[in-house]
Amino acid sequence: MEKSLRIVIVDDNPDFLFTMETFLQRNGFEVSTANDGKKGLELIRRERPDAVLLDVMMETLFSGFELCKQLRSDHDLQHTPIIGISGMGDELNIQHDQWPDYDYFRPDAFLEKPVDKQKLLSLIPEVIQKAKQRQSRPKWEKEKEEEWAQKASHLRPK
Repeated sequence: MEKSLRIVIVDDNPDFLFTMETFLQRNGFEVSTANDGKKGLELIRRERPDAVLLDVMMETLFSGFELCKQLRSDHDLQHTPIIGISGMGDELNIQHDQWPDYDYFRPDAFLEKPVDKQKLLSLIPEVIQKAKQRQSRPKWEKEKEEEWAQKASHLRPK
C-alpha cells in the first residue's frame, strides 16, 4: 500500500483549517494543522510533512511571510514544498505576482482564497516533485542559483 502524503496547514482562520483539513483527508492525505506560525514551525519540524499549505497574512505576530522565510533558511527544512495562500487578491485587489519578493517570500506555488480545491489537488504532487528535483541537483547548480538570486535581489528597486 502506498504511503499517504502528509500535509501541514498553517492558517489563523479556524473555518478554513477545518474545511481544508476535512477536504484533504477525504482525498487520502494525512493532515495536521496549526493556527499560527510559531505552532506551525514546531509542527513542521516535528512531522517533516511532504508539503505545507501556508496562509500568508495571519493576524498573529509570527506571520506566514516570516514562517516561509524561516523554512527557507533552515538547512533541514529549506526544500519543504510550500503552497502560499491568501485572500489579499480578493480583499485588496493585489496579486502575488505583482510585487514578488524572492528574498523574503519564496513559496513553490501560490493560490488565492477561496482556494480552488481541484487545482490544489493537482498542485500538491507537482510542488512535491519540483522540490525533489531541486534537492537532487548537483551542488554547483544550487550554488549558481543562490548566487543569481542574490544578484537579482540587488537589482530590484527598493
